[in-house]
Amino acid sequence: MYPFAQSGADLRQEAWILGGAMTSAVERHSAATDSLSVLGSWLARACAVTVAGIIVVLSPQPAAAVPSYARQTGQPCATCHNGAFPQLTPFGRQFKLNGYTAGGTRCRDSERVEVTVGEPFQIPLSVMLVPTFTHIQKELSSEPTNRKGELNGLKTNDNFMMQDMSVFYGGQIYCHLGAFIQATYDRNDQAFFLDNTDIRYANKRNVAGIDVVYGATVNNNPTVEDPWNTSPAWRIPGGGSITSVFAPGPPTPLIENLGGIVGGGGAYIFANNMFYALVADYATLDKRTLQLLGEGPPSIKFVGPAPYWRLAIEKNWGNYSLMFGTFGMHANLVPDVTMVSPTDKITDVGFDAQFQYLNDVHFFTGRISQISEWERLDGSVFNGTAANLTNHLSEFNISGTYVYDARYSVTLGYFSTRGSTDLDPLTGASYFGTFNGSPNTRGEVVDIGYSPWSRGGPPGYPWINMRLGLQYWHYEKLNGATTNYDGAGRNARDDNTTLLYAWTAF
Repeated sequence: MYPFAQSGADLRQEAWILGGAMTSAVERHSAATDSLSVLGSWLARACAVTVAGIIVVLSPQPAAAVPSYARQTGQPCATCHNGAFPQLTPFGRQFKLNGYTAGGTRCRDSERVEVTVGEPFQIPLSVMLVPTFTHIQKELSSEPTNRKGELNGLKTNDNFMMQDMSVFYGGQIYCHLGAFIQATYDRNDQAFFLDNTDIRYANKRNVAGIDVVYGATVNNNPTVEDPWNTSPAWRIPGGGSITSVFAPGPPTPLIENLGGIVGGGGAYIFANNMFYALVADYATLDKRTLQLLGEGPPSIKFVGPAPYWRLAIEKNWGNYSLMFGTFGMHANLVPDVTMVSPTDKITDVGFDAQFQYLNDVHFFTGRISQISEWERLDGSVFNGTAANLTNHLSEFNISGTYVYDARYSVTLGYFSTRGSTDLDPLTGASYFGTFNGSPNTRGEVVDIGYSPWSRGGPPGYPWINMRLGLQYWHYEKLNGATTNYDGAGRNARDDNTTLLYAWTAF
């Protein structure tokens, strides 16, 4: 079991040693064919770019919340998470970068001496349940609807429901190949679908005296492969953390709206325990594939490559960790697949930073991110869904989390969105879909949580985990206005939202 007296520095050293147990000869990986066969060509291109880049970027330097991961590694959830899921510790980031395979027993690699005959066969499956209660300051003007636009049986306020139910495959597939695969039933949408998915191969070798982790990923959401909690898929608050389905949100950059409707692959390196680089390419999935995966019909379509990149520098010393990074994506897309039109050209560029302090009892993480989006809207103007040929959107998030003893946590966050005003005075059409054409929004969020079993579950089944939480979203401005933002008299403060939740995984 996990020695709780370890310091943050000891954890980082242990994580690196654990990752080093996965060394072996370089293997090639081919993507599957059929409706996702295009992923193979993306993966090959990205791998070629990254492998070539190893020689260029390296220079000599001085020397899960998912219980199936806990069962595989033999560690409690607090080893990889700080009590405020899905936030990762340095150990958790190393586990992810090394392909979710540490502690796995499905490998005949002779160099993995820790694998012995008679080890138990691990079943990397977990289940998650998220019951919630949501109260909005002023009830909704109409009853909620599901993905098909039909009434879903929920009320205009004070809803108690099993918000999400998920099944995970989380852990080693074989040897250096591992996965995080989530399938979810969403009560509000009344739909079962393939959620965040990241399948990756990872290995490690020494290049010119520098330790290098290298790998390849196939996934369905840009930034889902990211090991930090500043990029959209796992950003806190929001992202992979628990939020209310009734809490409204402003227009967001393209990179935040692609989960489940795209597929792609890429390759990455993590050199000298400091430098991280990833390149990937994505394409929108076709209608048949989306239906097979439980998603609705496609609304947009990428034309040509849609590259995604991620660069970061992380420094670990003592109990501290500091990261600075950038990420981004460019796509040419048909804005409405039901119409023939020119393409919109969208470019997202993000900058982020994360600071962590970890000791035996106290854990603090500070996060900041800024995403700027530039939009050339030939297609949307042609379709009559945008008034401006060019728009700009900017999204800012800053938050801090303090955790005591991996059990008690408080998160405070501030969010702000600003952008162009896009409104056709004759038709009322707006690219951002708001009444006044403005996406401008700002507010605060607080989350208070208690995770009783972060250090190990109850007797008889130590792998269960739970987080009980209270979350509050406060809006100063929403969709361009503080009052009457929708033209029907609704004010930003009317959407202040209180959420009670009991996240449970086993």
